[in-house]
Amino acid sequence: MPADDRVYTLAEANALVPQVRATLLQLAVEQRRLNDAMQAHRAHTDLNGSPDHAAETRSREAAIAEIAEGMGGLLRLLAAMGIQVRDLEMGLVDFPADRDGERVWLCWRLSDPEVAFWHATNEGYVSRKPW
Repeated sequence: MPADDRVYTLAEANALVPQVRATLLQLAVEQRRLNDAMQAHRAHTDLNGSPDHAAETRSREAAIAEIAEGMGGLLRLLAAMGIQVRDLEMGLVDFPADRDGERVWLCWRLSDPEVAFWHATNEGYVSRKPW
């Protein structure tokens, strides 16, 4: 079944919470690594614009690209499951679901012990309601 057609029950979404939590925590680690690498690269570039530092600049750029690709792989993994990452910093994701015959989103964030909220597809986190 293509990810676009995947619909989760509340129980199915909750069964995936450990895997999704681990993936989001890894994404948070990688985001910090990426931010640190980019900050170090900017500082290096600002101080070392000469061609003498071109190899180090390329090395830093390759490291940034590698971190970004790793993050992309984790995001693609979730997307392949039909899970929408809404906010990496908050650890907010939505699982497609049906409620009374209508497509909705089951809404979960890292600080939630389980999936217990939902919102309409044209709404967001602030509109979430208990399932």
